[in-house]
Amino acid sequence: METAAPAKPSLVPAILALLVVLLFGYLLYSDLNPTRTEHTINPPIEIIDPQELPPLTVIEGNTEAPNSEKIIELEAKVFVENLSPTTHKSVIVKEYQDQFVRPNSLISLPDLEHRNTTLQELARDKNIAADTPVTLNFSIEERSQTTLANLSNTIEDHNETITIITTDGRTLTASLAELLNREDLVKNAEITLVLLKQHSVHTRFSDIANIELSPSQSLVATIEHGVQELSINDMIPDNAQDPNSLYYLHSVTENDVQGLWGIIQTGLIDKFRQGLRLEGISQNKDLIQAVIPSDADEKLSSGLSSFLGKILDKKVDNSYIYNIKTQGVSFDARALHSGQQLVIIRFSPDELKQIYQFFSDKRNQGTNTFAITN
Repeated sequence: METAAPAKPSLVPAILALLVVLLFGYLLYSDLNPTRTEHTINPPIEIIDPQELPPLTVIEGNTEAPNSEKIIELEAKVFVENLSPTTHKSVIVKEYQDQFVRPNSLISLPDLEHRNTTLQELARDKNIAADTPVTLNFSIEERSQTTLANLSNTIEDHNETITIITTDGRTLTASLAELLNREDLVKNAEITLVLLKQHSVHTRFSDIANIELSPSQSLVATIEHGVQELSINDMIPDNAQDPNSLYYLHSVTENDVQGLWGIIQTGLIDKFRQGLRLEGISQNKDLIQAVIPSDADEKLSSGLSSFLGKILDKKVDNSYIYNIKTQGVSFDARALHSGQQLVIIRFSPDELKQIYQFFSDKRNQGTNTFAITN
């Protein structure tokens, strides 16, 4: 029987062992000799180890935003402060241009003549000097198409009296509230709103021929025959003078049929509703105003006095009437003469602020909210 030849030793284990030794040597060598490059920084960087931590800056949130009451209070303050701006110029007081003035304001009071006439008749007068100031007051009827629903959204005081013409030709004059409550009127139906717009043109006699107005237009011409200048303190008694007060001035006209009560009521309603256009009052708002409803002075069926009614009652009893002709002052509220008298009503800043805040708070509320219990 034949004997098998012995197997030859393999070189693979030896090669693997050699590779392991080489790899181990490489790793050992690379750890002892780093390959990164070191650079010298000039100037050197000094590392400081702080002994104390720097103080912390505490960032606090904004203070709480003012509520509506605070905003109205701020508006009232700014409104009253700007109701009569301080000026060194004389303040001209004319009919239908009532205003608040300060005690030391210089007031210009024109000596006025009133004449019911037309533009054509006035131009024929040869006795009026060419440079004589003349004011023409007239009314023009304006009509526009709308709906009661639209008027409800655009007219804030629903007690305001308006005149409308319906599609079937009816002419109705009543408060907006009454018209909205009528069952025979459709709120979304088209109507014609009739407005009698009052216009006032200030010019000189020599220029009235250039006014674009019908020669036959009925008007009231106010002709100025001179001016006298004086301050509030020149017109009222010494014991009634107050350097911190504001004085409401109204030149008496033939339309003052409701006496002092109506003069003060209309003046406050107009001034507060007209408002003042001032920048920076609040975000996205540059007009500050308070809407006083036309019936806010009426006594309630409950017997309570209204807030405005109490103020008007007090002011009627403490008003001054200056006679422009005689340059004397009286307290008789029953004797008012058109073109001859100036009504002077004193208000403290606090009174005016209270009026603004009261009616701003009661905005869009019913008449009963105007009551007071004290």
